[in-house]
Amino acid sequence: MEVNRLGMSVLIVCHAGSGLGLGHLVRSLAVARALLHELGINIQLLIQGNLVQRDDLAEFEHQFCGLDEDLSNKIQHIDVQIVIFDLHPHLIPENIDILLKNLRQSGRKVIGVDSLVSHRDSLDLIFIPSFHFSPAQNLVGATPVIFGWDCFLLNVQYPSTVWQPGNQVLALAGGSDATDLGRTWPMLLNEALPDNAELNWVTGPYAQQPVWPHLHRISMLNHQSPSGLNDLMITANYAVTVYGVSFFELLYYGVPTVVFSPYGNKDDAELLEVAVEGVALVAKDEVDAVAKLKELMKDDDLAVSLSQRARQRMSILGGHKIAQAIKELIA
Repeated sequence: MEVNRLGMSVLIVCHAGSGLGLGHLVRSLAVARALLHELGINIQLLIQGNLVQRDDLAEFEHQFCGLDEDLSNKIQHIDVQIVIFDLHPHLIPENIDILLKNLRQSGRKVIGVDSLVSHRDSLDLIFIPSFHFSPAQNLVGATPVIFGWDCFLLNVQYPSTVWQPGNQVLALAGGSDATDLGRTWPMLLNEALPDNAELNWVTGPYAQQPVWPHLHRISMLNHQSPSGLNDLMITANYAVTVYGVSFFELLYYGVPTVVFSPYGNKDDAELLEVAVEGVALVAKDEVDAVAKLKELMKDDDLAVSLSQRARQRMSILGGHKIAQAIKELIA
C-alpha cells in the first residue's frame, strides 16, 4: 500500500435500494478498496437509498441518506479533495451541473463513473466500467473517458480457477429483482433442470421472497441477502443471471453462465458483444435462459470454452486502472 503523502481524501457517492439494486454500491466498494490499497487514500461513502447491511461496508466510513434528502447539500459540506459519483441514471439530481461546477470551483477533482457522460464538461474524468461506450453525437468536451474489458469494478475476493463439471447451479435475479422473476423463475428451473441439480437461489436485500414450487424435483436452497456472492460463485458449476455487475463477477470466476436482460432493450448492444466474444450464452428472456441452461449442462465442451474465454477476458480488473488514473489526476 502506498502512503497517502498528500493527505488526500475521497468521497464516493452512490445509490442503492429497492428498485435500484446493489450494483452502484458494489462498484463503489471496489473503487474504495483499490484507492485504499494502492494509494492509501482516506475514503468516505455517501449512499443515497435504503439502508443495507454489508460486512464490507465496515471497512470504510460511510453514511446513508434518504432518497428525499438534498444530496447536493450533503456533499458540499463534506471536507474532501476528490468526489466520485456512481449514480443511478434516473436519480441524478436536477441541480447536478451547479453542484459539479461548485465542487470544481472549490478546488475539488470530480469523477463520474458510468452515468454522468452527458455532463462531461463539468468533470475531470469519466470512468466507464464496461467494454462498451457509444457517446451521443452531440456530446462535447475533452474530459478523458476510460473504458474497456479491463475497467470492470468487481467485488471479487478469490482467484479464478479452472472449471470443473458438477451439479451446482447459481441463479441471480438482482439485488431488488425489479422485474419479479422470483414469482416464476424458480418453478421454471425446477421443471427443466436435471434431477441431480442443486439450485442456489439468491434473494437480494430489496427483493421479495421467491415463490417456491410445492414439490421439488431438484434440490433448492434460498440464500437470503448474503453479504457477498464470492463463496457461492466459486462453488457454482453453472449460473443463470440477469445482466449486471454480478454477471461480470461470474465471468471473472469462469463460471459457465447464461445471461439475459429483463429490462427492455437497453442492454442489447452489450449483450450482442458478449455473444460475439463467446464468454457466455445470451438468452432472450427467463424462459429462453432456462432452456439454454438445460442444454449447457449437457455440454462439457461448451462449458469449458465459455469458462476459458471468460477468464481470459476478465484477467485484468478495473480497480487498478481507476486508481492509477486518479493518481495521475492529482499528481
